[in-house]
Amino acid sequence: MPTEIIDPLACPGWNETISSNPEHSFFHSSNWAAVLKDSYSYKPLYFTRREGVEVSALIPVMEVKSFLTGTRGVSLPFTDICEPIASDEDGFSSLFDEVLQYGRGAGWKYLELRGGAQRFNGAVPYRTWVRHVLALRGGESELFRRLNSATRRNIRTAQKSGVRVTISGIETDLDEYYRLHCLTRKRHGVPPQPRGFFKAIFRNVISKGKGFTALATYQGRPVSGAVYFHSGKKAIYKFGASDLGYQRLRPANLVMWEAIRHFSKNGFDELCLGRTEPENAGLIRFKEGWGTHESEISYYRLDPLSGKMSDRSGHKLPYGLMRKVPFFVSRIVGSLLYRHMG
Repeated sequence: MPTEIIDPLACPGWNETISSNPEHSFFHSSNWAAVLKDSYSYKPLYFTRREGVEVSALIPVMEVKSFLTGTRGVSLPFTDICEPIASDEDGFSSLFDEVLQYGRGAGWKYLELRGGAQRFNGAVPYRTWVRHVLALRGGESELFRRLNSATRRNIRTAQKSGVRVTISGIETDLDEYYRLHCLTRKRHGVPPQPRGFFKAIFRNVISKGKGFTALATYQGRPVSGAVYFHSGKKAIYKFGASDLGYQRLRPANLVMWEAIRHFSKNGFDELCLGRTEPENAGLIRFKEGWGTHESEISYYRLDPLSGKMSDRSGHKLPYGLMRKVPFFVSRIVGSLLYRHMG
């Protein structure tokens, strides 16, 4: 089968085509491709093979060109996990070779795959994460029963305190979330993503019915929120943020619970709670409390010239960098740097 290099934004019916494959996720969709292209001007290169109208193999890549960090292919930037799709090992291997060949000609420093451990036979990844997935079987009462006692207690605390959660496709609610997002990123010592990135999320995801904002308010004030995406019967918790001054009310627990209830009532099969750094014990504990299944995500970097993998950890912004600078400075830094970090 010939390989096509597709821009999913110029391919009518891409979402319908890819969603018929059981291995797909939201991150394979044209909606996410549009967010990355609109926000950072990355070039979509979706290496694809088809059998009739069905996709039999896919490695979606964004080409990142940066005078700071060089040119490379990433599958996909700012994405928790994006497993390559293939019906068999031979199909994956030959398609993967074509991606490397393209990378050699394009002068890529490396090709990065965010997922694909089953394809690389125990090769050492350059970075690993922890992933938690919640099966949405059983209905609301069964889901609540499967929570651990601390999580149930925190949900009840938020409810009794008068915290209210709204699930919304309204842009102003996403704007309120972004304010909380910036506060949280500053607290963690890293710059927030550019405002334009979240504008692109609203334009290409939420307004298209592929996601929503869940916003918790207390006495009319937004105190916690999260952003969720979905495709087919699969959903993902992508971003979460809170005002630390209201942590005693446990609003983040009620945000997650209301999102779980929403997805369950609407017939979704699973909710992925995203990736977590292995050393972040507190966040892992929070995600375990929902009755999730835990697994490992492996990221791989390969030199297109030699085909060799790197086992060195990737670059990441140092924690603490942004804690002491003014708020507006951290936003400027994020606007300048993120497109180079993809």
